[in-house]
Amino acid sequence: MVLCTSGGLPGALVMRRLAQDPRVQITGLVVSSRIFGKSDSRLQSVWKLYRKSGLRYLLYLWSSTSLATLLGRFGNLPPVQVQAASLGCPVLTTRDINDDRGGAFLDACAPDLLVSAFFNQRISSDVFDRPAAGAVNIHPSLLPQLRGVDPVFYAKLRGVKKVGVSVHRLADELDAGALLGQQEIEVGSRESVLLITSRLYQQGATMLLADLERIGDGDPGRPQQGRGGYDSWPTQDQVSALRREGNALVIAADLATMVTGRFG
Repeated sequence: MVLCTSGGLPGALVMRRLAQDPRVQITGLVVSSRIFGKSDSRLQSVWKLYRKSGLRYLLYLWSSTSLATLLGRFGNLPPVQVQAASLGCPVLTTRDINDDRGGAFLDACAPDLLVSAFFNQRISSDVFDRPAAGAVNIHPSLLPQLRGVDPVFYAKLRGVKKVGVSVHRLADELDAGALLGQQEIEVGSRESVLLITSRLYQQGATMLLADLERIGDGDPGRPQQGRGGYDSWPTQDQVSALRREGNALVIAADLATMVTGRFG
């Protein structure tokens, strides 16, 4: 298995959960170094995201990725790169998994299955068709509802009552692949966007493992019913509206989860 992720808290939780299963051998890790566009420098990406979504959202993303990675090094939830080193599996850090380097890396890792979780790159069919059992994605919403960027943010913004996670096959259209499983979870009204998102990714990894044999045998899944909607990066006005409704992107208590990987 090869895991593709942007790291941070959700990625570390997923990798830990997968690695705990004795049936799973993680043969490679692909970490995204992209923030916005693949051709943008880091500074350009930060500036574009700041202009689009504002400082609060930028700090939220920093907390879920860079800060979580830093704190995890001093706690019980090592970042994905440290977990990979302990497993002895190679790591590719890339802005574009679909380039020649990405293809060569996957060929060398020879995975039976590709798993995408908290990964901010579109994966082409040339990549996701390579593994024998194909490729799956963990998406923190009940698809086809809330496709796209940060589903938990938009669920809270719109007052969506049912929050859940989907495991689905990768397809050319983002978040539109056939469903392999879904599960709704209960969330507290005071839980942050980051905490709910992290819980959903961890639950998605558990769901994937529960159906690992079926997925490995090539189950194509069932088509999604309905088109749903696709959301891009939130605007500053949307971030302000979320806060006016009493919702938080990240709270101080989330720091404990970044260190321990435990909820509550």
